[in-house]
Amino acid sequence: MTKRYLVLLLSIMLGIFMGSCSDPYDDDVEAPVIPANFDYNGGLSGDGGVYLIWDENTEDDLAGYIVYRSYGTVDFTAINTVQQNYYLDSGLDYDTEYTYKITAIDEDGNESGYTNTVSVTPINLNPPATPQNLEIKAHNLPTEFQVNVELTWTHNTESDFSHYKLYRSDVSDLFATNASSFLDSTINNYYIDEDVTPGTTYHYKLIAYDQGGVLEAPAAGPVSDIPLEVPTLNSPISGNTIDTLTPTFHWDNVNGAVKYKIIVRTSSVTGDIWEKTIDATAESEMAVTYPSNATTPLSANTLYYWFVSGYSKDTDEINVFTPVTGFRTP
Repeated sequence: MTKRYLVLLLSIMLGIFMGSCSDPYDDDVEAPVIPANFDYNGGLSGDGGVYLIWDENTEDDLAGYIVYRSYGTVDFTAINTVQQNYYLDSGLDYDTEYTYKITAIDEDGNESGYTNTVSVTPINLNPPATPQNLEIKAHNLPTEFQVNVELTWTHNTESDFSHYKLYRSDVSDLFATNASSFLDSTINNYYIDEDVTPGTTYHYKLIAYDQGGVLEAPAAGPVSDIPLEVPTLNSPISGNTIDTLTPTFHWDNVNGAVKYKIIVRTSSVTGDIWEKTIDATAESEMAVTYPSNATTPLSANTLYYWFVSGYSKDTDEINVFTPVTGFRTP
């Protein structure tokens, strides 16, 4: 019985050992073929970029291609592995010659031999495009820590894009982009100008630059906006009792406003019961009357509050708002 048990145990151990020994002939040791027709596309290269192309390999177990680059005294270094049969190397110096070669690699890590080498100097050919969708929003909201002009635009996508320069005038929208109007540089697609004075209209232009810093796009803009001065509320104010349940509200019309919104509420911070948007006029004072047919009529002997928001453009972007003041109905 013991002998039979030992024979069985030996057989099991031998089976485990044999199963763990893989057949060396089952391993994939065959590398993919060298990619054919490796070259660069001259129409898509330049401006700090090199666009490499080659024929696709046909192996079923192909994992991708390894791109190698050399330049100056730097020897060939793998810079990326890609699955497609093209590659754009961007952000390069205009006056440096770059040399490339590639290999193919399969799923087991077998790598082919190198292709021929390709050398390219990605010279500066074209200026960046004019920045698109330049928009402007001015604010005079000190309680929200916003006394500024906010600029946004769509980011440039050129491979050799470097930075933007902003130019500003507080005199006219017809101004030169030079040292006297230069405001700041940025690599972002937004800018917040906080060096502004309420009541002053500001005009901006935006220029994109490439790495050479010489070729520049035509300027975007000008765009203009004004951080509005705070309108003064004239009547009713300071909690005074009025003599009607349909009061007329009066406030100063400020320079640059295109419309206003008046809001009446039941407390100084909440409880809005009526609002009205009106266009700015040429008059020095604006006025609007609480309607007798309002959904929520004013009640007698009640304290109400009101304030005004001002807009420098015909949008929903609030430029300025007044302090809240109160009045009491008769």
